Amino acid sequence: MSKDKKLTYKGKPSEILEPIEFEGVSIKSLKHGNTNQILFRYPRKEDGEPCWTTDIDKAKSNILYLKQYRKNILKLYT
Repeated sequence: MSKDKKLTYKGKPSEILEPIEFEGVSIKSLKHGNTNQILFRYPRKEDGEPCWTTDIDKAKSNILYLKQYRKNILKLYT
């Protein structure tokens, strides 16, 4: 009979950074614990659902698109 191994998580916790205000919308950001990448949360262009990316320019362009064409979705994030 084998003994149960105790697994321990060796990753670091993610660090929540200050949100970025862009065109009246708050873009949440955090530093990932394992990869040390900065991730940005923004509303997705298609349906406004929250989405994460490493590219701040993509987040900003989606916000500009929503502001121009789909203002009702953007009201959820202001």
